Amino acid sequence: MFSFLEEVSERLRFTGYIADSIAPTTVYLAAKLHKPLLLEGPGDSGKTQSAYAVAAAADTIVERLQCYEGINEEKAIGKFDEPLQRLCVELKSKSDSIDWEYLRTELHGQLFFSAGPLLRALQYEKPCVLLIDELDKVGHAFEAQAFKRALSCFGLGRYLYDMDGEWIDLDQHGVPKKTPKLPRWATPKAWLAGLRPKPRRNRHASVRANGHCGNGELASHGVNGHGKSLVGEIEAIEQKIGNRLYRGLLKRVARVWSSQQIRETAVLQRVLAQMQGAQRGVARLEAARGRLAPEVVQKIIVFLNAPPAKVEDLKTLHSLVVALEKEVGET
Repeated sequence: MFSFLEEVSERLRFTGYIADSIAPTTVYLAAKLHKPLLLEGPGDSGKTQSAYAVAAAADTIVERLQCYEGINEEKAIGKFDEPLQRLCVELKSKSDSIDWEYLRTELHGQLFFSAGPLLRALQYEKPCVLLIDELDKVGHAFEAQAFKRALSCFGLGRYLYDMDGEWIDLDQHGVPKKTPKLPRWATPKAWLAGLRPKPRRNRHASVRANGHCGNGELASHGVNGHGKSLVGEIEAIEQKIGNRLYRGLLKRVARVWSSQQIRETAVLQRVLAQMQGAQRGVARLEAARGRLAPEVVQKIIVFLNAPPAKVEDLKTLHSLVVALEKEVGET
């Protein structure tokens, strides 16, 4: 972007941007090291204008992500154009011969995806200036997604699954009431010292606030023998409904990763009822699929964007079952 330090100063002056001696040096080093710049200061102090000045000096454009409270990954990264996807399915379904696997791949390609600022910044042939404005206004959910994706970029995403899930209550302002305790290996000092998480099959977690013990037993507070039998019934349903739907129901109903983490018998009963409903739904799904031609089933799955192996909640399962059973009734 810039060949030498003096070039940055000259080009910034040419754009009309007045900068001290530190700013050109910082911009030059950031460009050379491919590192972002974090600008802090009061309103109208020139933070946003500096990004446009750097872009003008580098003869490129600015891709701006305006942050605000409630922004999500769809606004930042982009989302699929569902009406356009449905229209495409309806038009191509009228053809006598259609490759449903190819259509499914096509529907989830960039042709049907409306890119947000972050993705557009990566798609330019020439490097652009990505301006993320008012970053401090984003919520915790957006920060968590950004953190997870950043870890994945550095090859650290897999370590997220070596940590026991722990739900933290938020106050009326959406701020966590307490800070979750990190395992020792996750601290910077221990990581630099060479500590790494043990494989899940050999790792034993201590008793946590959620009532789960590392040896697979339930903590004594809150769950009796009847509760343990409920846990057994819940776990027995996992193979019948699939891991994805099983985990999805646990997260939505009880906010846990494992049924053994549930302390209250009443919650276990609600989870079991949901699991049994899912089991009946999966049975109806398989029965309907068996009475329809594979291409008809695939057409409905593509239209609803609900592959059975990726269903995580009862609402999506119900929609898929109803659509298939309706098709069975019409044939």
